[in-house]
Amino acid sequence: MVRYLPVLILVTVFAAPALAQDIPQLELGFGYGNFAMEDLTPGRHHGFTTHQTINVHPVFAIENYLGFYGFGRDPVLGKMEVITEIIGGKVSYRNLGPVIYGSAGIGGGFLRLPEFGTGESGFGFKYGGGIDIPFKEFFAVKIDVSKMAFGFLPNEPRSGGLNVSAAIVIKMGQ
Repeated sequence: MVRYLPVLILVTVFAAPALAQDIPQLELGFGYGNFAMEDLTPGRHHGFTTHQTINVHPVFAIENYLGFYGFGRDPVLGKMEVITEIIGGKVSYRNLGPVIYGSAGIGGGFLRLPEFGTGESGFGFKYGGGIDIPFKEFFAVKIDVSKMAFGFLPNEPRSGGLNVSAAIVIKMGQ
């Protein structure tokens, strides 16, 4: 019992401010992403993205970004897909109505080559910013522009480029 008491106190300290805020505790965004990795394959490629945000303070939040991008067919490698998973921090300015934010995070990516039955994972990062435009009490439209890069190939520089995503955000716990 004694060893659980510090954990209970720690949870209470961090949970109490989240319960008293006027902003949503959790925001889930689902939408479309458009990503260019010119080092790996030419052109821009699209896919599905999600943003999961836990607001711990009106200014600071923890954000998780998950993306699945189809990179088309390469004549040699066949079908190519990239899965991204980035977790990091988000700083927001909420006084204008629309929420303007900047975010940065680290994580990883997985380059899939399904026709070969193989793939390559690599450490990655993401930084950028965007805007959340509210259109109902519990909904918003998110536009996010960020730079993402991954180290898929050993002894090669990171492959990356500009990522533009748009999503519908569901606000919970307001």
